[in-house]
Amino acid sequence: MTKPTNSEVQALLRQFFPAFVEKVFQALHPGRTFEDNWHIHAICYQLQQVANGNERRLMINVPPRMLKSVIVSIAWVAFLLGHNPGLSIAVVSHNNELAFDLSAKFRKIVDSDWYKAVFPTMSGAPQKDNERNFVTSAGGGRASVSTHGSVTGRGFDIIILDDPHDAAEATLQTACERVTRWYDNSLSTRLMDPGKSAIVNVMQRLSVFDLAAHVGEQERWARLIIPAAAERDTRYQIGPDEYYVFEQGQLLDPERLSQDFLDTQRKRMGEAAYLAQYQQQPVPAGGGEIDIGLFQRYNTLPREYDAKFLSIDAATGSQSGSYSVIQLYQVTDGRLYLCANYRGFWNFPTLVNQVRSAQEKSAADFVVIEKASSGTALLEVLWDAYPPEIRTKLIQKWSPRHPKDVRMSKAMVTVAAGKVLLPENAPWLDVLIPELRAFPAGVNDDQVDALSQAVEFFNRYLKSRYNPKFKGGGRVIAAW
Repeated sequence: MTKPTNSEVQALLRQFFPAFVEKVFQALHPGRTFEDNWHIHAICYQLQQVANGNERRLMINVPPRMLKSVIVSIAWVAFLLGHNPGLSIAVVSHNNELAFDLSAKFRKIVDSDWYKAVFPTMSGAPQKDNERNFVTSAGGGRASVSTHGSVTGRGFDIIILDDPHDAAEATLQTACERVTRWYDNSLSTRLMDPGKSAIVNVMQRLSVFDLAAHVGEQERWARLIIPAAAERDTRYQIGPDEYYVFEQGQLLDPERLSQDFLDTQRKRMGEAAYLAQYQQQPVPAGGGEIDIGLFQRYNTLPREYDAKFLSIDAATGSQSGSYSVIQLYQVTDGRLYLCANYRGFWNFPTLVNQVRSAQEKSAADFVVIEKASSGTALLEVLWDAYPPEIRTKLIQKWSPRHPKDVRMSKAMVTVAAGKVLLPENAPWLDVLIPELRAFPAGVNDDQVDALSQAVEFFNRYLKSRYNPKFKGGGRVIAAW
């Protein structure tokens, strides 16, 4: 094989960002071997989507020590400025020490002879430089900012948040709120063109109160979330037409994050901190009782089914702070499939319409509603809405026998038996899974209540179907 010429190598580094990342790593860590891994290509691909203008908001959540700062805050910034020296980029870190360290490493790259050969039109303006700011001769540059630092009077084309929280304080809600307030009131106002300028937030998850959670509630973000160990099969895009399937049980990087290391970290940090930083799944203090890994997954719903039903958790009102939840389930061959999940702050008439519409569209055989509070009123309205020959079977009045934590604990027995399935992909999983993980300490538990109710109904349905002596025998369950 012919050895590539210097011009060919420089062209590769100029055009192919993953190759540029490898070169940056070697320049910063001479003598160390660059260990390529699929997650590096996944990060590079998503950053290119931002650079191309396809995304304006990008969230990258990966475990610690996976080169995220080298890739994003050093290599990507140098790559962007090499192509467009007029860009103004801010890199935000949680303290000055980290901000200065990243800035020094960035300068080492752009001051190197190899970088200048790759990007000959990018040059600095030394007379305008200081420890925090690198200024290009074209008027762009890289600004190093620490959270709570002053950014008044400045505008940026791209803002990068690189570990904006101090991990030692991020479990404290007050500490997180200081960062989120600074982001809302100061940093977010510094975009050069609010309609086009981009923000990239790269961090390991730390808390249910952290900046990733906060900004995710404000607007749509493209999300790249990579855990240390896959809990389900997940497909990641690593190139324009390339994908990598991170299979359930597989480790992200067996060399750097071995199973022994992860097990030790889990014991050392505790379950909540480990789930946040290594699995990117923060839970509130007291949460984490539901093991998401016990749920089976499906890609396509079976076409044949024995029954469909709705499980309803009705809030006391649209201003109560609780959601009303409508979940659609399908029973096939003794297994329970969650098909759809809706929730909203609906007033009572809207809730009635939502339930009736869901029943008609799905042709659900049963509508299961807890006989309590607004559920009682909903049962009465629906009972009157359907003719007698339909409502006796359709409307199922549910009277739970145990507190909600006990109900969910009992439901998990069925889940652990492999009988409850969630879809591999669905937009509503983004609101369901965090609530399940946070239970019983989460802000909301309405979806949890609807799920535990559905599992209990499913178990009684199976008994009534296969045991004629069971109350409501045959395929019809009477209201009880």
